[in-house]
Amino acid sequence: MSSIILLMIVGVAACSGHDAREDLPESADDGASGTAPDAPPFARAATFLPAYRVIGRGADVERASALAGALGLEGEGFRGGAVLAADGAIRYLDRARFQRLPTRKVAPPAPWFRDERGFATARGDDGMDFEALAAIRVLPEPDAAARARAALDLARLSFGRDVAVGHSRFEAVDAEGRDVARAELDTHVSFREALEGLRLIGPGAKVRVTFDAEGAVTHLIYARREIERGEDVAIVPASEAPALCAGALGGRAALTAEPELVYYAPPLSREVQRILPHYVCSARRAAGDQVVDVRKAIVPAVMNAPRAAISVRVDGATATAEATVTGGTAPYTYRWVSSTRSLEAAGAGGAKVRLAPGDSGLRGQTETLSLYVTDADGLVATAAREVSFGREPPWSGSPPTSPALPAPALPGFVPGAGAVPGAGAVPGAGAVPANEGRASVGAEWVGQCGGLGHSAANVDGLLKRFEAGGVEQRFNWGDQRAWEVDFKEPMLGGQDASFTDSVDLTFYTGHANGVGLMFCSSMSDRFLHFGEAHWGNSNLEWMVVAACGPLQDDGGAWRHRWSGAFDGLHLLLGYATESFDDTTEGSMFAGYLLDDASPTPLRQAWATTAIEVQPDDEVIYAVMGAYGQGWTLPNYDDHFWGKGPVGPDLWGAERIGFWRISGPT
Repeated sequence: MSSIILLMIVGVAACSGHDAREDLPESADDGASGTAPDAPPFARAATFLPAYRVIGRGADVERASALAGALGLEGEGFRGGAVLAADGAIRYLDRARFQRLPTRKVAPPAPWFRDERGFATARGDDGMDFEALAAIRVLPEPDAAARARAALDLARLSFGRDVAVGHSRFEAVDAEGRDVARAELDTHVSFREALEGLRLIGPGAKVRVTFDAEGAVTHLIYARREIERGEDVAIVPASEAPALCAGALGGRAALTAEPELVYYAPPLSREVQRILPHYVCSARRAAGDQVVDVRKAIVPAVMNAPRAAISVRVDGATATAEATVTGGTAPYTYRWVSSTRSLEAAGAGGAKVRLAPGDSGLRGQTETLSLYVTDADGLVATAAREVSFGREPPWSGSPPTSPALPAPALPGFVPGAGAVPGAGAVPGAGAVPANEGRASVGAEWVGQCGGLGHSAANVDGLLKRFEAGGVEQRFNWGDQRAWEVDFKEPMLGGQDASFTDSVDLTFYTGHANGVGLMFCSSMSDRFLHFGEAHWGNSNLEWMVVAACGPLQDDGGAWRHRWSGAFDGLHLLLGYATESFDDTTEGSMFAGYLLDDASPTPLRQAWATTAIEVQPDDEVIYAVMGAYGQGWTLPNYDDHFWGKGPVGPDLWGAERIGFWRISGPT
């Protein structure tokens, strides 16, 4: 078998966030870039820093068109000929070429024509072409950087002069974890910027171009604002930053690094007047005998940052919550999120919201009501309250199950067609989901109880986007309602067949490491170990873990640990380093999957979401899947149901190894 040498290994130890690759090459320009190239470095004793006023969009139609022309993108990729998105970003994704693997046609795995609930699947007969994979020679890093810089200059688009160059990397192992293939697939160039000697990070400071091995651009994001140096603002001094971070991350978090002072650029979709200093907070938490790196938090460093509080008045079966805001810059926008229901129809956009218990008492007497207040500078203040309606006591007996909903018949579906001739009993047939013939999703999350203020909004955005796309939401459990037992194999005392494994896609956000996922509730304990996860034997195709991990490569741990979770599971999507707490990750991911005009495969949707959402280009995203007999990769290009081809499940002897693709954001 041909051997393929990986030039640089992606990896971290215990999801520490330290990238084990060689340091990314930097340009010779070490000074601050952008609007203040000669600004002195920030002094730790300083108590004031300049704000940067937003004076316009970073791109317009003319310059976006010029960039497309300079990169050879006129003929494809920009939907409807428009090269500029509504939020002012320039985006491009070549779905046919981005992270494309060389393959050859082989005999398809069986079963291939129906999944366990009757959905038609693709043949899955594309197998790895080892010779072609070994022959890939990615664009040299200096050449890629020079081409990207020249195109941006030609289009008269501003960008940071410091450069980081990296690659998407594919690797495959056999069932025993031995290397089968490793290769770099592309070369991407990220332009970094600094203000006052401090890093400028965030979704609104992303300039990145990706070239495949043939030199074609496969992905592009240009998201920045035009800014100018403004008035000084008072900031929280460095000596007080640890206390600020401890308050943001919760009392049980232990800081692992000195808070880093940065300038943070919010997403372009958020109208802001100024770009202001923030602190990046890093910490760890204990969960039983496990220690997990928590999702990083970015908190405003200005003294006049907005602060929010919630007051609640309960009148019988109805509660009224009201927001109080101090500090910040008016006008404010409000977003309310419940841990049990959508608040869209209840006036969730104002300073007040009304809610009633409904049928959300399946787990406990309370629900978490979260508030997100955004001021005119894009600074976000969060608050949360537990609201009680005096419901029945929490579950303490047989596992609760979601009520079955009537499901429309799938066009062309023949009852019983999920049984494949010659294949024997369909795995998981003893736990047929109640939503047969209808795609569904579910989510569980650790939020305020784990010091993560953005999880509730992250999941809320995901589920609302799926709901708008006609996909059924089966469950949404957060904080104390999120249970480890919902992810655990029934033979090990769990109930995943009723929850995690009862839907097509499950989204978890919270805290994790290479060993498993953390929960606040003790049902049945606070940590799901990888050996307790066997997903796909009932229904699940895709598991998303938006946390720190679990796919890091500390000594190849991903291959030895998570292979046992694939029991019909198609893809495990997550991170290989620490990641950042975020409110838009879920909605963006679902939006890419369900885009009617050009739906994106799950692998690409996760990569592009991570690239756009994660504020730091050192975060590593990763996707893991299984391969079958003949080195087939049936799920590499899986789409969500109804949006494109989906490969078959791989069970038993059909599953002979595993692959992972990863890359920096």
